[in-house]
This record gives sequence, structure tokens and C-alpha cells, in this order.
Amino acid sequence: MKLNRRKIRPLKPNVLMLNASMRFLLCAGITSSFMLHARANTQDVVLIAAEDAPKRVSSWSLFSSAEKSKNTEFRGTFGEYRLIAEQAQKLSPAKEATDKSADKQDIKLVTASKATEYISSQKQISRQDRERGEMGSDAFRVILANALKRAVERSPSLKQASAALGAANADVREAQGQRWPQIDVSANSRSRSLGGGSNNVAQAVNLNMTTTVYDWGRTGKLIDSRKELSAAAVQKYMLNVEILAQDVTSTLLEKEKASRVANINQQYAERMKQLVDMLADIVAVDNGRASELVQARARLLEAESSKETWLARERDAEIKLYKLIGKNNIKIPKNIKFTLPDVELEKLLSVAQNHPALLQAEAEAKASKLQAESLRAAEKPQVNWVVTKSTGKDDFGREDPWQTMVTVSWPIFRGGSATAAREAALLRAEADLENKEQQQMDLEFEARAAVQDANTLLTRANLYINLIAETERVKTAFFDQWYNLGRRTLLDVLIAESDYNNNRINEVSYRFDSYLAVVKAYGSTGMLSRWLFNDLSDVGR
Repeated sequence: MKLNRRKIRPLKPNVLMLNASMRFLLCAGITSSFMLHARANTQDVVLIAAEDAPKRVSSWSLFSSAEKSKNTEFRGTFGEYRLIAEQAQKLSPAKEATDKSADKQDIKLVTASKATEYISSQKQISRQDRERGEMGSDAFRVILANALKRAVERSPSLKQASAALGAANADVREAQGQRWPQIDVSANSRSRSLGGGSNNVAQAVNLNMTTTVYDWGRTGKLIDSRKELSAAAVQKYMLNVEILAQDVTSTLLEKEKASRVANINQQYAERMKQLVDMLADIVAVDNGRASELVQARARLLEAESSKETWLARERDAEIKLYKLIGKNNIKIPKNIKFTLPDVELEKLLSVAQNHPALLQAEAEAKASKLQAESLRAAEKPQVNWVVTKSTGKDDFGREDPWQTMVTVSWPIFRGGSATAAREAALLRAEADLENKEQQQMDLEFEARAAVQDANTLLTRANLYINLIAETERVKTAFFDQWYNLGRRTLLDVLIAESDYNNNRINEVSYRFDSYLAVVKAYGSTGMLSRWLFNDLSDVGR
């Protein structure tokens, strides 16, 4: 079998010439298009304001002309829209192009000034925060103490407790008066007898004096019981002061927390407003970026909503503070850093036994027990010294003489009422002691939880300080990469801004929650008012 061999025919000279001419034309076309493209780019760069005025660099273009010649394509940056706008000027009449160029240049300068103003304001805020330092706990304590003094003068509950204390002291004096001779004066008219005999009593004025000689300690126990009730009234007053101190201090801290968070949200809203304004200027040139404008507006509305929420909380705190202290003239320096004293659990627990609630329950238990002892003594014979005198005269005109005697009285049968009264007093004493144990347990674990929360929240707040610094650098880098290089999307910038804002809010929230926990720890041990009035010398602080 023979293989068919195809003969290769050589190309004719005219075909070779045609192919060579086509190659030449193709190369010439590619070269010319490349030169035209390079010439257009060169012409675009020349139109940039930075080339016209090298000493005045606009924020639209932060690179030099040499860098722009190497990176003439900025995808997704403000530089791209500047180049598009300048290319559009070539298609319009000369005068119209001049007007539009001037308008766009004004827009660019306004946007640049907004960005520069924001950056400078942020730097100033950071610098002021560093230069302020921390307010000592004593200065802040004085502010809180002044608020508490005004609340004490205004509080109806304290006035009620003060009146109850006065009544308890009067009860003590009433019981003490029973030790003195009891003098009674009485008078009667002439009597008329009915019936068989005539034993009329002449009109007279009678004097009777009774002095307790021996009562088995009934009067003494009664006096001691009333004194314990008076002590309980004192502790009730101090308990109301502690509750009022917690309310005033917590309200002031909540108000300051809401004020600071609202201020942070205000700065975040201003930043979102600047981004919205910048994107609005861009969308006016290129409608393709309208979705980014929508995203920025959504974040702006979110920031304003959060700001209004915290402003509402601040107003609620102001209303509560007005109820406590009246017209609010208490001023806390804005954005000043202050600290509350560190809480040591062992020291707080060592003085927790002196909490007014515990002392009140203990005093009431003692009063009930002494009342039961007084009732028990009243069931025994009572010895009294009696002196009497009457001005009445008998039928012979003789006046009754002075009379003195010793009497003994013994309540033998009362139907079980005396025993029931004594039993009720003992049961009340037992109930008060159980109440003291329960309150002691509640206050101890409340103090432990408050100290734990104070330390944990303060540590978390200090960690957020470093996180805020890092997220601030991330936010700045993301903005520069989006603004200048186009390597980040607007969503990345918005997320970075939101993270930075949330971290600042979390730092303030955790720090003030830590302060509230400190206040709760002092209040749980009954030491808050003493700390505010700087009366802790006897507890080692």
C-alpha cells in the first residue's frame, strides 16, 4: 500500500508580500493605539490640580504626579471619579466645562476640608484625653457627698424615720417616769344615800401617791426594752441614709454613663454624616456608587437612633435625680477621668456586721426579749408604798388625816392573757434573730458578688483601652486604603468605624458598671455613706 504524499507548494512572492504588509499594518495599528492611550493618560495627569498647583495638594489626590503616572487606574477611589469628571469636561463646551470644573473643585475642597477637620478633631480629643489625667477619688467623693446632703435634707423617708426616732425616745422617757412616785388628785361632790341608811360622803379633794417598792425588775426591763427600740429606730434612720446614698450615687453614675455614651454616639453620627456628605458629592458625578451612599445613610440613622436612646436614658436619670435632690445643680466635669477606691472583700466583710439593717434587727430582737422578761415580772407580786390624804369631813366635822401604807398586789389569774403576751414577745424576738441571719447572709453574698463584678468589669474596661487604640489604627488604615488606594470597600470602612465606636461604648459601659458595683459593695456592707462623708478612720481605710 502506497502512502499518498502531499506535495508542499512554495508560496508565491505576491502572497508573501501580502502577509508581510498585513503584519506591518497590524503592528502599526497596535503601536498607534498604544501611543494614543499613553498620550491620553499623560493628558489626564496634566489636568490634575496637583500638577497645576504643586504646592496645594487636594485631598482627592494624595499622591505625587510621578506616582499617579504609574497608578493612573484607581478602582473604587475618589481619584477615579476625579479622572472621570475631568474626562467629561472634554465633551462639553469650554465655558460650561470651566463652570463644572470649578463646581467640582469646590466639592472636592469642601470634602477634603471635612475630612481634615474630622481628623484634626479626633487628634485633639485624643490629646485632651491624655492630658486630662484622672480625678482623684476624694474630689469625686465630695461631689457625691454634696448630692447626698441635699437628698438628706429633702427626703420624706428620712423625715419619717426621724419622727419615728423621736417617738421611740419619748417612749423611753415614758417608761423611765414609772420609777417616780405616781401622784393622783381627785375630787368628789357630796353624796346622797338611797335606801335604809344615811351614810353620805361629804365633798372632798383626794390626794393619792403610789411608789413602787419592789416589782421584780418589771420597770427596769421595760425601760431597757424601750431603749433597744430607740436604738432600732436610730439604725432604721441610718439604713434609710444608706439606701438614699445608693440611690443618689447610682443615679449620678448612670447619668454620667449615659451622657458619655451619648457623646460618643454623637461623634460617631458626625463621622457618618461626613461620609454621607462625601458620598453624596460622588454620587452626583457617578450614580453607580448610590448603594454605598445608602449603606452610609443607614449607619448614620443607626448612630442617631443610638444617640437618642442614650439621651433618653440620661433624661430618665435626671428625672430620678430631681426626685432625690430637687433642682440639679450637681456638675461633674465632662469627659474627666475619675476613679473609685479599690474594694477589698475581707475588709468590707469585717465591718459588714455593723450594717444598719443587721443592727436594727438585733436591737428589735433584744427589745422583744426584754419585753417578755418585763411581762414575766409583772405576773409576780408587786409591792407599793401608798400615801393618801382627803379634805372631806365626816358627820362630826372632822377632816380625814394623812394615811400611809404598804400594799401588795398579785395578779393570780388573767385567763392566760399574760402568758400569751409573754410567749408572743419571745416569738417576735426569735423572728427578729432569724431575720438578722437571713439579711446577714444576703448582704454577705451581695458584697462578694459586687466585689467580683467590680474587679472583673474594671479589668475588662482596661482591656478595651488597648482594643480601642488598635481599632482606631485599623479604622484609619481602612479609610486610607479605601480613600486613596481602593483596596477596601466602603463596607469595610463602615464596619471598622462601627467596631471602633462600639469598643469605646463598651469601655465606658464596663467602667461605669464597675463603679456601680463598687457602690453596691459599699452599700451592702453599710459603708457607703461613711465613705462619702469620709468617716472611715475606724475601719482602717
